[in-house]
Amino acid sequence: MPASPGTSGAALIFDLNGQSQGTAVAHAERDSGFTLNEPGFYAADFHGTVAPVSGANFPLNILFSIDQDGTPVPGAAAQHTFHTSGENANIAFGTTISVTKAPSTLTVIGQGGTFLYSDVGMNIYKIG
Repeated sequence: MPASPGTSGAALIFDLNGQSQGTAVAHAERDSGFTLNEPGFYAADFHGTVAPVSGANFPLNILFSIDQDGTPVPGAAAQHTFHTSGENANIAFGTTISVTKAPSTLTVIGQGGTFLYSDVGMNIYKIG
């Protein structure tokens, strides 16, 4: 999939689904939300490639975080500061998420300006 434009405060879209087992985690292809259908603990890992858009003002700092039901998850974030238009960066982070009331929805949000993103992936495992 070619790079997609991202807007500050908007959730990233995840194109396709990989392997899945059970019903604890659900995601519709080409959607931003991952639904956690059962109470418990989940491991969530995000990765992707980001770049500044043409005409960006530098330095451009972009912060990516996981939101759970619209609220940022503490410690589930990574950022990169771009200094030139030719840069791209690989971003990755992971965390453990507690679900006390299901269903709960996870999204990845980019903050700080407009950007391009590609090769994004999210692995979510129920661990307890």
